Amino acid sequence: MGFKISFYTIAAVAVMSALSMPASVVANQSDCASSYDAKTDYFPDKVQVKYNSGFEITYKNNAKYISNKISGETYVLHQCGTPVPDDAKATPANSLQVGDWTKVMAVPATKVALDSAPASAIIEKLNAQDSVAASYKFFAVTSACMQKELADLPRVEQTYGTPSARRRRSNSMGNSLVRRVSYDLSKDDLQWTFTTYGMSDPRSVAVNPESATDMLGKAEWIKFVAAFYNKEADAEKLFDQIESRYNSIKKSAPKTEKTVGMARYNKVANGTIVSWTIDQPQQWLVQGIADAGMKAHSGDTATYSDVNDFYKAVSGWDVLIDTSIEPLPHGGATIPQWENISNGYKFGSDKTVESLPFFKASAIYRSDLISSYQNATDYNEHLQVQPDDLLDDLVKIAKADSGANDTKWYRNLPNKVSVNWVSSSDCKN
Repeated sequence: MGFKISFYTIAAVAVMSALSMPASVVANQSDCASSYDAKTDYFPDKVQVKYNSGFEITYKNNAKYISNKISGETYVLHQCGTPVPDDAKATPANSLQVGDWTKVMAVPATKVALDSAPASAIIEKLNAQDSVAASYKFFAVTSACMQKELADLPRVEQTYGTPSARRRRSNSMGNSLVRRVSYDLSKDDLQWTFTTYGMSDPRSVAVNPESATDMLGKAEWIKFVAAFYNKEADAEKLFDQIESRYNSIKKSAPKTEKTVGMARYNKVANGTIVSWTIDQPQQWLVQGIADAGMKAHSGDTATYSDVNDFYKAVSGWDVLIDTSIEPLPHGGATIPQWENISNGYKFGSDKTVESLPFFKASAIYRSDLISSYQNATDYNEHLQVQPDDLLDDLVKIAKADSGANDTKWYRNLPNKVSVNWVSSSDCKN
């Protein structure tokens, strides 16, 4: 007996087979999934962490698992429209646990609050400004267009736990009470706040490029923030461009014997200079200085009550990066100008001062060339995630014989380079 298979039978089998197969996702979605299949990879666009950035990320079907080694937090991000993974155990919102929180969130981000300058810079680079719906009431940025955007948005408050909501933490000194802090996101139906530190708040995300241990590791925080937007493909392209340019600039760096040091004068509100301190740069800046063909001063942080002792300690420096603040008589502080620096370090016609290499070469800088009228500096914003531009500044400083005046972030004080004050009116796009 013969057996025939019609064309219609074959077609029906093909359709049924296709329906039984997991859906194909060709790119990370910008909205919620309309259906769920446990076998589908919902994040075909992935990022890889290549440097010492301070975070790790892994993917599994409809979820991303991000470990922030700096804040001690874990974020489980699941594609919205799909279920929370079985292994995602969020720390309860009312937990008394201090640190090591696990936070479960649906992505992509569509409505967030800002309290992190680096996160603000990254969001701009990802062209995701429309997701910003609020900011912390004391948050300030240098970006002109972000200033303009934030001006018309709500400001959120921080809430503090009552004494009964405090948590106990054990340390070598015994138990101590720690007050809970969180952001009040209830009024505007916000998803979470991008912040700068770990919090016992289930709806906060710590962004920490300033604590990466190498220069390109700082730029990888673009990948971290992008994961919350499903914009991994964009992040990889941005990072590759930064990495390529960084390495190109590094190859062009001169091989000098210049030593770079960081210091500050310590002034109280009545104008009295009480001491001078040598600070140590973070590890990423040490690397950046080396990649620019210079070397960072090494040694412990030290404070001097006698200026001559301070001069002796910095006598081998070719470049001085100043980190002082200029206190105001009635509270607060402002950015020092060359007159403040000269007074603060007691620069004059003294032969000892004139013999200091950095003084003779007009190589005294501050990282506040781009600043806002709210005393925000771009050092805490775009500089933290654009190490290629930072290296370019350092190379210009290394090559200069009488102070570099064409840098992006480092302002030359002896040459009286003016601060580039930025306001929302400077937004052109």
